[in-house]
Amino acid sequence: MVTTVTIRLDDELRDRIAEAARLHDVTLSRYIRDRLAENMQFEVREGAVREGSDLDVDNPDLSPFERRMLVQAHRLILAAKGDLGEAYYNKDDEVQAIQILESGFVGDYPAEFAGIVTPMSHPECELVWDIFDMFRVIGASARALDGGWQHLGVDERYGTFRGFDGNHPLESRMLGYARYLVKHDRWTEQAAVVLAEGGVSPTEMLPTYRSMLRAFKPLWSQVVRDGTRWHLSEEQIRQVLETVPDERG
Repeated sequence: MVTTVTIRLDDELRDRIAEAARLHDVTLSRYIRDRLAENMQFEVREGAVREGSDLDVDNPDLSPFERRMLVQAHRLILAAKGDLGEAYYNKDDEVQAIQILESGFVGDYPAEFAGIVTPMSHPECELVWDIFDMFRVIGASARALDGGWQHLGVDERYGTFRGFDGNHPLESRMLGYARYLVKHDRWTEQAAVVLAEGGVSPTEMLPTYRSMLRAFKPLWSQVVRDGTRWHLSEEQIRQVLETVPDERG
């Protein structure tokens, strides 16, 4: 159903709207209708945000354009304080970007988003947290045993985080996130592997980590529920490490 609504506009406003419609290559009525629809959608979104019913601050859905704008905003804050490092500023690149955008060279628009990589989803971030938590618990549990890893008779590297494959699309993003976490003082026990050694594995590691997590999570959940100790038993450590492929052959 379509309803016709008559509105009165002064000449100046009508001319401005007509010019905008011409630039968008649509009729005057179509332009007004589209702008009204956009405005109503905006108000609905704003209302939902104010009521707290539609805002997911833990996992906001940001487009590449929105991410780029936020990056630029934070860079402007740093620049205003004189803290923008040389790694974040190249005069030639900025001048080129201005020319591309001002001239509307659509074919070169992707260059403006060259630094905006594929985002990591919340579950993917949680997977990195789970992996780091698992190795933190395994390491602490092994050290709590009399004789530590020697008592277990297992090569310590099987119970140690060994990085991510930089040539694997997902693991490469996870490696970048792992470096970010450790650099910002989270899971600092991984600093030697992630920062000093780079955290790069020559082979894909996610299958191994996921296999270990399938064994670790229920065991650790039981330890937490019992509340009598805060480390895995010798037998529980072995159950987790048994899922690691034997690379000796």
